[in-house]
Amino acid sequence: MKKQPLFRDPGEDDQREDAYSGPFGFLIGGLTASERIELAEQYLMAANLLVESIQKQRVADFEIAYPVLFLYRHALEILVKHLLGRDVNHHRLDALADELVQFARDQHGEQVPSWIVSRLREIAQIDPTSQAFRYGEDSYEPQQRRPVPYETYVRLSELHDVMNSLYAVLRRAAGVANERNAASPTPESFS
Repeated sequence: MKKQPLFRDPGEDDQREDAYSGPFGFLIGGLTASERIELAEQYLMAANLLVESIQKQRVADFEIAYPVLFLYRHALEILVKHLLGRDVNHHRLDALADELVQFARDQHGEQVPSWIVSRLREIAQIDPTSQAFRYGEDSYEPQQRRPVPYETYVRLSELHDVMNSLYAVLRRAAGVANERNAASPTPESFS
């Protein structure tokens, strides 16, 4: 095997004609604010592909439960942070929901529908700081770790539908926010 750095500058050997011809690889880094939406969509797409693999019985649901949950949660977190339009240095989904409500009210005179806030808080009850779905327990501090509540159940079809609906509404709001930033008048963001 040729020994070269795994992460390196792209070279001529890395060029391809289209997305489906080789060589396959990832060009990462240098994200702009609008590209963060694309990043969120990548996490959503990955979660949906894993759900599809479960539905097509390519893998058992219990074998990839935490990765699916993490990918959905992370897609939502990135999207909410994008909507806030500023750097947020925490992963608390309940606090992000509160910040979104305040931001929509203060900056745009709008109200975030209660079902959106409720769903974000519901996810935050299980994984408040983006640790539980990654490590099976919540907290950065060893003395404060708490496992995911015992035998908490989520039906896959409902998870898929709710996460995609929630994502779609937030994504539309992000599109409206982008239009507003371009100084064009727009209708209600969360409609």
